Amino acid sequence: MLKYSQKLIGIIALLAVVWPSQGYSQAQPRPAFWAVEPFDLWAYWLLFLVPASLALNPIKFSKDITNGLWIMVGVLFILIIGLRYNVGGDFDNYLTYLEISVAEVNTAARGFTGESEINFAAVYGNASGYQLVNAFAMSLGFWGLHGIYLVNTFCGAIFVIGLIKFCKKQPLPWIALTVAVPYMVCAVSMGYTRQATALGFLMWGLSLLRPGNELKYIALVFIGSTFHLSVLATIPFVFCAREKTARSSYLVLAIMAGFIVYFLSSLQVGGSGSLYNNLEIIWTYTATRHSPGGPIRTYMNVLPVLVSLLVWKRIRMMSTDRGDYSLIKWLSIVTLLSLPALLYSYTMTDRMGIYLMPVQLALWPRIITVLKTKLGRSFMMSNAIAFYGLVLYVFFHYANHAHFWVPYLMFPFTSEPIYEHPITMPR
Repeated sequence: MLKYSQKLIGIIALLAVVWPSQGYSQAQPRPAFWAVEPFDLWAYWLLFLVPASLALNPIKFSKDITNGLWIMVGVLFILIIGLRYNVGGDFDNYLTYLEISVAEVNTAARGFTGESEINFAAVYGNASGYQLVNAFAMSLGFWGLHGIYLVNTFCGAIFVIGLIKFCKKQPLPWIALTVAVPYMVCAVSMGYTRQATALGFLMWGLSLLRPGNELKYIALVFIGSTFHLSVLATIPFVFCAREKTARSSYLVLAIMAGFIVYFLSSLQVGGSGSLYNNLEIIWTYTATRHSPGGPIRTYMNVLPVLVSLLVWKRIRMMSTDRGDYSLIKWLSIVTLLSLPALLYSYTMTDRMGIYLMPVQLALWPRIITVLKTKLGRSFMMSNAIAFYGLVLYVFFHYANHAHFWVPYLMFPFTSEPIYEHPITMPR
């Protein structure tokens, strides 16, 4: 029965990835005569094949060598993410963020004073930390808008640190990193810079989430919220640190939620109104957008949860850390709840589903580890790597917006000068 169930789930997964009507090749047409050359994807395949090769490597390295490998792989990831040129659908928008991060002071009483200040109003208060990084980059006096490379490298470093810390907590760390590459690394970190940074802080916090570390988790999530406020929705995961939660903790959560609502409704952002009103505008705008690839990315989160149900008892038995098991359990439950959420909004579910992607990194290594035979573990590991390799191939060859990522260009080798951006961001 287990064998046939695994085959059925595998067929469903393959259809979900390849089936064009799920959003990879419908809706918005790609540019005419657009084609992918093999070398255009060198960076993405390098990011995928390095951890995949280390996952399949039968040689067990010493602790020092393993740590050295993690450092080298982390630096590679940071450089490829941070030094990308014109890669990602919002690259021009982030140039605009950089250019308007500093504005001249203009008051009704004094007019233009010649002084400058950080332009928090430009981002509706949704990215004050990101604006600080942009303003710092502008203050260094880079020619044109080349400060974007500093901004992207800083944000990429936060993302990679959080990703590696979370992966190293899993039973098969290199498998976890391989699973993260096709979408979390290539699409999210190179396309959604602000949300990827928030995700990095979240994974950093999840790697520390143990009894007694709850405040560290909350602090990291709050820092992440200065890059994208939506990450605040993950604060309730703090209760996963303990197997049993005292009733007083729910009172603390209610007080905390009330404080956050009061803070958001009272904080004024520049001249753009309260932060709560700005968030309402952003929420309404996002909820009305259409993201044809949203369902498939939700299915990719759900897939390991469905497979894990076949071996859930073994996963529970292997979990010596009850806090880890509680976190995985609740991540899985919320991931399943994201399916009906698709009926409300593809884009909203897709964007919030980014914070559920760590469930893929946590479950696939455990599914492989709990298999009884070495042959079974090797077979499942190879299938997992092949599956995510297929995801990478399909995304860059058939996705509607793949042309924003292809070809991969890197500063200073294949980039061009970035002049001042003539277009202001629409308000």
